Amino acid sequence: DPEIRTGRLDNGLTYFIRHNSEPEKRASFYIIQNVGAILENDDQNGLAHFLEHMAFNGTLNFPGKAVINSLEKHGVAFGRNINAYTGFDETVYNLSDVPVDKPGLIDSCLLILHDWSDFITLDEKEIDLERGVISEEWRTSKTASRRMIFGVIPVVLKGSKYAERDIIGDLDIIQNFSYETLRRFYHDWYRTDLQAIAIVGDIDVDEVEAKVKTLFSKIPAVQDPLPRTQQEVPDHEEPYYVLVTDKEAPRTSVSLIMLHKGVAPEKKDLKYIRDNHIISLMNSMMDARTSELVQKPDPPFVTGYVSYGEYYARGYDALAISATARKNEEALAFKAIYTEAERAVRYGFNEGELKRAKASMLSAYENIYKQKDKINN
Repeated sequence: DPEIRTGRLDNGLTYFIRHNSEPEKRASFYIIQNVGAILENDDQNGLAHFLEHMAFNGTLNFPGKAVINSLEKHGVAFGRNINAYTGFDETVYNLSDVPVDKPGLIDSCLLILHDWSDFITLDEKEIDLERGVISEEWRTSKTASRRMIFGVIPVVLKGSKYAERDIIGDLDIIQNFSYETLRRFYHDWYRTDLQAIAIVGDIDVDEVEAKVKTLFSKIPAVQDPLPRTQQEVPDHEEPYYVLVTDKEAPRTSVSLIMLHKGVAPEKKDLKYIRDNHIISLMNSMMDARTSELVQKPDPPFVTGYVSYGEYYARGYDALAISATARKNEEALAFKAIYTEAERAVRYGFNEGELKRAKASMLSAYENIYKQKDKINN
């Protein structure tokens, strides 16, 4: 997109800046850390997520809760507009829908991103207070669906670090880690060569780019940085099997997951885009077929899908064949959805199905194109 201004500073930090006037006089600011739970040592299990929380508990230029307080008085609310998330492979912070017609507010947002890059205070008193907050989040996050998916992931991704982490972490570590352990994780991984700044909104791109260069170039690159490696999931000859049960589970599903190595970033070219359109058409046609089955008088499953897409591990895709079954009809449900997958493998799709899927895709893209000047930040 020629409208996106991008660059890389000498310290390794990358930036992306784009003007967009939907909504007017608003902008969104992000710092994207190429850092997540996958990089934790065993004694740091849960600290990538803990560190995300600490970013809102004091930085060099915004002590205490000043990040939140300084923005909320301008209508930028914590939770809705000021937030972050931690995943296996990334941690992303956002300041969204900020009114940029308020004098100095762009500078304040850039300074917050600057502090999140390299100047989180990690005050010991605040760390101890946050242990209780995270412990409660740990307790409330353990829903049936989360317990069950994190029973499945370690089997599908067996032999990799994805099988050992669940992002929220280990409660004993959260309650007892030393301050230095968290600081070590911060120093090792929150560094400019693993960071990107993204700013989009009703802004002057030249002016914001100059501010980014001036402010962020002052942050030194970490010397002798630890390698940021890509986790590999080992191949295996025999299929793995896992049964996960939970007394709070509202329904039973049966799935077959076939993991594939995804396309490398440097190969995401026009062929990759074309292949993705073909995959989207396949997913759409399979969805139409399963929807027809569900609408029959006595359907073989409650819901079902055959779909190809990204899986939880970075760099991996998966074909998933899954059905939600009525009680004691798990075998019937899975046989029915697997039969639909096998039918597509053997006989493909008919012209009418493909025509409808193409029409739907073209209509969606045409609508996006017509609204291209009204796309939200």
